[in-house]
Amino acid sequence: MFTKLARFIKTKYSRRVDKYAAKKRLQALYLLKAWEFMSDKNYEFDLVEHCYVDNRKELDDIEIIKRIVAAYNKAKAAQKSAPGFYQVGNEWLPIYEKQLKTVMQALSNEDIPALRKIYQNFWRDPCSAGLIGLPTDMGKHFFGKRILRKYKKMHLFSGLHRMKLWRSLMGRNASLDELSSPAIGNPYYCSIDGHMVKAGSDYLHYYASTIGRLTETSQTRIVVEIGGGYGGMAYYLLRDQSNLTYIDFDLPENMALTAYYLLNSFPEKKIVLFGEAELTPECIASSDILIMPNFEMDKLADNSVDLAFNSYSLAEMAPETITHYIALLSRMTRKYILHVNHTRHSLVTADEFGIDPAQFALIYKMPALWNAGVNPDMDEYEYLYRKKDAPG
Repeated sequence: MFTKLARFIKTKYSRRVDKYAAKKRLQALYLLKAWEFMSDKNYEFDLVEHCYVDNRKELDDIEIIKRIVAAYNKAKAAQKSAPGFYQVGNEWLPIYEKQLKTVMQALSNEDIPALRKIYQNFWRDPCSAGLIGLPTDMGKHFFGKRILRKYKKMHLFSGLHRMKLWRSLMGRNASLDELSSPAIGNPYYCSIDGHMVKAGSDYLHYYASTIGRLTETSQTRIVVEIGGGYGGMAYYLLRDQSNLTYIDFDLPENMALTAYYLLNSFPEKKIVLFGEAELTPECIASSDILIMPNFEMDKLADNSVDLAFNSYSLAEMAPETITHYIALLSRMTRKYILHVNHTRHSLVTADEFGIDPAQFALIYKMPALWNAGVNPDMDEYEYLYRKKDAPG
């Protein structure tokens, strides 16, 4: 009895100490960032609320949503018989159970008016939970009538830090115009040098540019992304690169959101959704974009992909699922695996994903500092692997 009580007290005390220490680390980080940006003309509290003004736009998207609904429901039907690796689990399960209920119901019921309302506002709707936003309750702290000063600080420290990092990585000649993208889904922004820069565009553009450089020697390029978010990285990649086919594999709900953004962004491109065509080499060769549920990955041929990319979601999966995905990526990839993932705050750290050193050489591992402006415990790293028998 005494032992159990002592263990309980020790655990409770340790949690309080950890929470207190985390609070102090965040306070120290904010002091450093305030000093770093105090002379930056963009460090302006009065501009923050303007960055979150509601600017949702009415889109001619009914036919697009009908395609998405058809693909989604076919994917959900097929998902029932897919192996456990492809089911919702681990860190995504609570998101599905809470935030995604409304959009899942609308998709299942083929409720076009409800889906139009959701997707035309997806940046501020729970359907994008886990994909977009700062590490706080965005709806509560940013989408109301008033943004408190402490959250304005979070916005400014994050946006200015990320912009400084983007400029250092892209070079002094990089222009803010490169970060422009369609204002689909009622996005919010960061005010930089008189430009309204979409939140997170720095990170997405950087990785699109990196992938473009790594694959530029291939005459026809195939890039696979595991978990494409809302399609932001894919937009920059497809906008800036020619002779490239992009394939996104994701859970059906996220697949639907990616499809909405990319179909509206690229009406001129050939985009294939699940159920519209079989995922064959011929279909891939004749398409610009393919958006598929995760269980379709098995259909890709060996050494058929120039580069496979993932950011964050691998580390959010169960250990056995990570092992399965790494085996798939290793089999299908003929040149590069590029990923950004957690090294501490996950069940399996990125260093333990199990990419076979006999098959792939680690070219580099470096900190991915995008969240370091607001997270003193940042643990994300960027990894680039090259297949040892890769051509060229």
